[in-house]
Amino acid sequence: MSDRILITGATGNIGSELLRQLQAKGADVVAGTNSRPIPGTESVSIDFADRSSLERAMKGVATVFMVMPAHPEMAQWGENVIDAARNAGVSHVVRSSGSMADEGSSRTLDRLLGLTDAYLAGSGLDYTITAPNFFMQNFATQLSADFKENVIAVPAGDGGVAWIDVRDIAAVSAEVLLNPKEYRGKTLTITGSQPLSYAQAVEAMNRALGTSASYIAVSDEAARKAMTDLGLPEFVIDVMVGLGQCVRQGHVEETTDTVERLLGRPPITFEQFVQDHRTAWI
Repeated sequence: MSDRILITGATGNIGSELLRQLQAKGADVVAGTNSRPIPGTESVSIDFADRSSLERAMKGVATVFMVMPAHPEMAQWGENVIDAARNAGVSHVVRSSGSMADEGSSRTLDRLLGLTDAYLAGSGLDYTITAPNFFMQNFATQLSADFKENVIAVPAGDGGVAWIDVRDIAAVSAEVLLNPKEYRGKTLTITGSQPLSYAQAVEAMNRALGTSASYIAVSDEAARKAMTDLGLPEFVIDVMVGLGQCVRQGHVEETTDTVERLLGRPPITFEQFVQDHRTAWI
């Protein structure tokens, strides 16, 4: 039987790192991308809105790693991936969700993630759900320019976040993909080992980098206005405000032992993340 693994979203945060780690382990892996092929990597073209393209990409695939970008249509896209996997005879789906996924949530992203999780659970497919917390890498990507300007303004209050490095998310995902039967039907919440507020995270970055950035806890209304003025889509604004609400309400500060239990080592610390990504800010 084939051990071939398909990674959807192979150019994204998790997908690209997972691809790198699986290739290093010698896995039979193919990258699903909706853009150009990845150099040096076997790639297939996929369109989340086109089930037939997904079924073609899954031909001969044993396990699918399912990760999608945040998008208003992501719940429908999730159904398309799951239906395609079932039609193509895929043995196991590993679904990358989120730590606060809940189909009944009032928060946009959590509701959409939860709808896909529920659809997968009822699909009849063997599956595992990985549910990572907020990415440390957010500071090196979407918040990098703000940090360079010495102010990070987020509607997150002083709540804590058990930040997780994408490299750890990928490592846990690789373990599940290479040993899917051991994790059948499980949901694995992936967090770091210590909650840090945005203010504490910025302080840690300042210590490591010799910078003097500060954190400002803004209101939802102020955040909405700032993002609207930047021309961001309403969907993105709703997602970002919802993430801030999760932090303020204490929903993402709990830690789990998933990384240590599956990988036999502690999670990457925030301090180590900063050292490894310092060129993003200086």
